[in-house]
Amino acid sequence: MPADSRFVGNSIEELLVALAEGLREAQSALDSGQQVDASGRPVAGYHLPFLDFTINVNMSTQTDSGGRPIALMFQAAPPQSSTTTAIQSNITGRLVAIPPGNGLPVPNIVVTTGVNIGGEAAITVKATNSAGELLVNQAIEINIDDAASAHLSAGRGRDDFSRAAGTRLKDGLLSTGPDGIATTRLIIGKDQRPGIVALVANIGPYTARGAVPLEMLG
Repeated sequence: MPADSRFVGNSIEELLVALAEGLREAQSALDSGQQVDASGRPVAGYHLPFLDFTINVNMSTQTDSGGRPIALMFQAAPPQSSTTTAIQSNITGRLVAIPPGNGLPVPNIVVTTGVNIGGEAAITVKATNSAGELLVNQAIEINIDDAASAHLSAGRGRDDFSRAAGTRLKDGLLSTGPDGIATTRLIIGKDQRPGIVALVANIGPYTARGAVPLEMLG
């Protein structure tokens, strides 16, 4: 493919990406609007289902008498020994909004926590999808979020909270059973100060959070 054709192709690609990003930002701005009126009644929302566009493309190619491209692309008038070929075209299309997951059901994760029993707190993770189906034999990664733990603990007046070395998850990689549920335990260190331990469970890019208030565990 000639270099100038590649240039036009790359420019169109960048323009399409910019259009898609602009459409996403516009929808995000619409979604951030007021949800209810002064009386608490829901207000109308707006959704951009698609964007029609037309791109006008003008490509000019200049070659010398030997058929070689001329490096200087912009000239007031081409030299007598050169040939200029101009191509004009219109590109029309439509950018269509696609639901998350390309329209397929996406995972839903729910994290629940129990009370302290012998220095451990039970953690249950249930995985379904947006169609209401159980996700069986689904791998789930679960971790302690220390930054979120400190932030939540500070909100409870525990500015000095930090996770003790012995406070950890018994298992970090879980697999759901026939009921779509996986379980593990938070092991609480003997020197653990009161506060909140924040948890985050992941199925690929989909996440859910839970929290274990340590004031209730003792």
